[in-house]
Amino acid sequence: MKHFVYRFFIFTVCLSAVFTLSVAAQTVTGSLVGHVEDSAGAVVPGARVVVTEVSRGTTREITTNGEGNYSIGSVEPGIYRVEIEQANFKKFIRENVEVAINTTVRVDTTLEAGAISEIVQVEEEQVQLKTDRADVSTQITSEQVEELPLSVDRNYQSVLDISPGVTEAASVGSAFGNPNGSTTNRINGQNERYNNFQLDGTINNQTNVISQTAIVPPPEAIQVVDVSTNAYDAEQGRAAGGVINVQIKSGTNRFRGSLFAYNTNSAFKAKNAISTRAQPNTNLNQFGFTFGGPIIKDKTFFFGDYQGVRNRVGQNVLLSVPIAAYRNGDFSSSSALIYDPGVNGQATPSSRPQFAGNIIPQNRINPAARAILARLPLPNLPGLINNYEASGSLIQDRNSFDIKVNHNFSEATTAFVRYSFFKSFTSDLPLFGALGGPPSTPGSTTASTGPGKNQSVSANVTHVFSPKLITEFRFGYVRVHISGDVPSEENLATTFGIPGINLGDFFSSNGIPRITGTGYETLGILGTLPFDIKESSYNIVNNWTRIAGNHTIRFGADIRKLRLDKQQATGNPRGQFTFSGGLTARSGTGTSAVNGLAAFLLGLPQAVERTTVVNLGGYITPQYFFFAQDRWQVNPKLTVNYGLRYEIYPYPSGINPGDQSYYDPATNKALISGFGPNDDRINIKTQYTNFAPRLGIAYRLDDKTVIRTGYGVSYVPITVNTLANQNYGSQINVSFAGTNTNVAPVAAGNTITLSTGIPPAQIIDLTSGVVTPPGNVVVGAVNPNAKRGYIQSYNFTVERDLFGFVTSVGYVGSRGTRLPGTQNLNGFGPGGTVADRPFNRLYGRTVDVLLSDFMLSNSYHSLQARVDKRFKQIGGRITVAYTLSRSTDYTSAFSVRNFLDIDSNRGPSDFDRKHNLVISHVIRPFGKGGRLFDENGLRWRGLLGGFTLSGIFAARTGTPVDILGSTAAGTVTSGINFNRPNQTGPVRILGGLGPGQQYFDRDVFVNPAPGTFGNVGRNSLRGPHYINYNATLARTFSFGERFRLQAQMTAFNVTNSPHFNEPSGTFNPSSTTNLFSSTSSFGQSTSTFGERQIRFGLRFLF
Repeated sequence: MKHFVYRFFIFTVCLSAVFTLSVAAQTVTGSLVGHVEDSAGAVVPGARVVVTEVSRGTTREITTNGEGNYSIGSVEPGIYRVEIEQANFKKFIRENVEVAINTTVRVDTTLEAGAISEIVQVEEEQVQLKTDRADVSTQITSEQVEELPLSVDRNYQSVLDISPGVTEAASVGSAFGNPNGSTTNRINGQNERYNNFQLDGTINNQTNVISQTAIVPPPEAIQVVDVSTNAYDAEQGRAAGGVINVQIKSGTNRFRGSLFAYNTNSAFKAKNAISTRAQPNTNLNQFGFTFGGPIIKDKTFFFGDYQGVRNRVGQNVLLSVPIAAYRNGDFSSSSALIYDPGVNGQATPSSRPQFAGNIIPQNRINPAARAILARLPLPNLPGLINNYEASGSLIQDRNSFDIKVNHNFSEATTAFVRYSFFKSFTSDLPLFGALGGPPSTPGSTTASTGPGKNQSVSANVTHVFSPKLITEFRFGYVRVHISGDVPSEENLATTFGIPGINLGDFFSSNGIPRITGTGYETLGILGTLPFDIKESSYNIVNNWTRIAGNHTIRFGADIRKLRLDKQQATGNPRGQFTFSGGLTARSGTGTSAVNGLAAFLLGLPQAVERTTVVNLGGYITPQYFFFAQDRWQVNPKLTVNYGLRYEIYPYPSGINPGDQSYYDPATNKALISGFGPNDDRINIKTQYTNFAPRLGIAYRLDDKTVIRTGYGVSYVPITVNTLANQNYGSQINVSFAGTNTNVAPVAAGNTITLSTGIPPAQIIDLTSGVVTPPGNVVVGAVNPNAKRGYIQSYNFTVERDLFGFVTSVGYVGSRGTRLPGTQNLNGFGPGGTVADRPFNRLYGRTVDVLLSDFMLSNSYHSLQARVDKRFKQIGGRITVAYTLSRSTDYTSAFSVRNFLDIDSNRGPSDFDRKHNLVISHVIRPFGKGGRLFDENGLRWRGLLGGFTLSGIFAARTGTPVDILGSTAAGTVTSGINFNRPNQTGPVRILGGLGPGQQYFDRDVFVNPAPGTFGNVGRNSLRGPHYINYNATLARTFSFGERFRLQAQMTAFNVTNSPHFNEPSGTFNPSSTTNLFSSTSSFGQSTSTFGERQIRFGLRFLF
């Protein structure tokens, strides 16, 4: 009881101390612990322990306590020498003790009786088990980052999946929104937005897209990547997925550096296994240097790096453009019949007449349509489709550098400061120039041009008041600025005769509206262009370490402030005209591509929409994090880590009045921030109950076996708000549609055409703070009383040293509660119409009402195993990571499919893979220290010495396939939701791969009955497996002791095995017969990716 009261008192004191701090917590250091006893097993109190960082000469000192234990906190990462001495005992020295960030390294010893002048020295590196922590984490070393075959663009994030529970890296955003090529990983079944990326212990997540990182250092600049995935210490937070902390290298007392150059081009890329189209002409050059060393020996050190990237992608693209006769309204050569909808597009679909000779009279062709087609190039190839060959290119130039300075003010005070800079320019212009159209490069989503600039600052000071009291103060700052636009003629829409589009503002001064549904290429500029996004974030961290007996207590705080200034429309500020073949068809006759073109020639759309930007919607949001934890060394075998984290996430504040709003479904009113009775947070209160306990227990069964278990609660780091979808008052989206697909839309009694333009949005005076949005405006709602979601994570792991192989096996799981999601409150079910929308009946609201709330859940269960072996003599390493898992959720993004039956959305996560095996290796079999031929094999050394073979082998089961769609009358749903078919029996996996080959039996799927949802579950099938091996073969030539030249060749997909994409899950049979057309790809995997690619590189090291 006495010990419990003491421990509780300690925890209460340190927790209270947290709330007296003004600043804040994330780790950039490690710690050293140990136990000292004599040969009889008696503890040795008062022994002097001195640790020295060998490359910079800094030292720390402490004495063992009454139980023979010692603990040294806030240890700078590096290689250390540990010296332990006591009177009447021989001095003990252990060399090559490596301490990394976020690690606890144990050095125990048994002192031998003798004179203190006698020395027992151990130089061999010790196999390090995780003996004093229970979190699940992986350290990826500089050797692995530099030697393993990273992705084609050499992004360190591509090897995060050598950690169990981490999925393969996935690209995010476009080349304009994500110019530094940041990627994302799902960790232990959680959304990629839940990850916390740090650089030297400070913020590195972006604010606009928080799954992206601001700075992606080159691999040559990285010292270590720490990946924490489950039940991490209370110090780690602002994450419900993983915490990834990257440490930039520091200078030492020795000058070191490198020059590097890499090239990847299409000449060394294999042909696609299926596609007959020519490969893009690609040429990617990456080059740079690193250099570091002392400024003042043992006092001041520097490290710097630079990387340049020059990426060129060029390709001829086949597009479809109308032939000359069609442009003039002459469809006499077409088998499709063109019917006259009347000048106002309202003629009765069942009785409208056919145009004489299938030719539209010249006086009926809309002048704006004629002007647009006059600027559109004519076919340069025969045929009606794929009849225009265009050439384009993607150009991207990147330049980045990091510079870091470390300084030792004294033995008690050390500091570092780092500045990172990234700048880019990207151009991927639309293939039709001023008319817009698709991007120059296939697979790209944005046709644009624009610069990007990211900056990051991190500074840290560590002061040792005494061996038992240490503090760390840290500051971080990130700034990101990206923009994009398409150079186009000003007032082009006005020139063509489409009024009210080019208004002279930032968003719509140039270009034409988006034009879709013509049966040919989409014209116009993407709705998200132009954009200009600026974000700035900073965090201030203050951590304290107090050692009291067998307790190592840490507490601190992390204060963050995020600001986003975003000039970007959520819809299309130039507007969009959607044409439909139904406008020039008769009911029941069917349509073809030329019917849509005919409707365009008549200037009669089926639907129009436009976004008007009133305010820009920027925001500022602070975040406050506090923690306290105690590492209690109960006895030499048992360590208990317990702590508490407290997080505060205030709702974002609008920068200007009107920047935020939310729609109240109960009153049909929109509340506008900063006006009337509303504050800049729209009166949404802050939740102050986000307490997150953490517990970890580690027990050393013997010197080679550790049993660990951990539990922790983490809060979701994102805030649900309307900024991500529809923020009425800031941006107003209006839409008009015909009463069915055969007639044109009407506004104020008049038909909307190209020549009338799109009716303007009704701009309402917002100053009252409470307004009624028009019924045809999409609005966003939030729950003002929402409680933030959280993740409970837990693990039980056994780790053992098996003949030098560190092997761990364990259960890792988590459960998410109240996770963020979006649902449509105003949709209609199968067979419904606009009249069936709930708020249409109540308020006359004819479009979507999107609710964002903490409303969903998920679960993750896994068996995770890892094997790690370092080859000390030759410097190589092999790691094996295996995960057997099941991840279940309602949506792997935010929007649920079926808003009328939420539970029907629960199923395997989109990214779920049952089996995931990743083996990585760095092997040096020849030359000095090699197992096959060492320095004694003189004849072989010159021939075979210096080779390194590194690689990553991945074998994964397929990801889920979601069966979606329904073509039968009375089964189509509204908005973002999709109905599913019925399944009449078990689905046979046929295994066919390639066009025309069925991967699964599609005949068991049929249209559901009118007015019903299908019975197929979400993600009910799985696609083909994935097996891949990437390898790098390198040869190093030494010139004396200091200079080395390394030549590299990296092969991605060494065996050139076809990797098939998931089969199509789009259910699209005849609406009446349930039979599929010969062109349907439902159930077929028709494309491959990842064909073999070779990269060549040179590195000069000194």
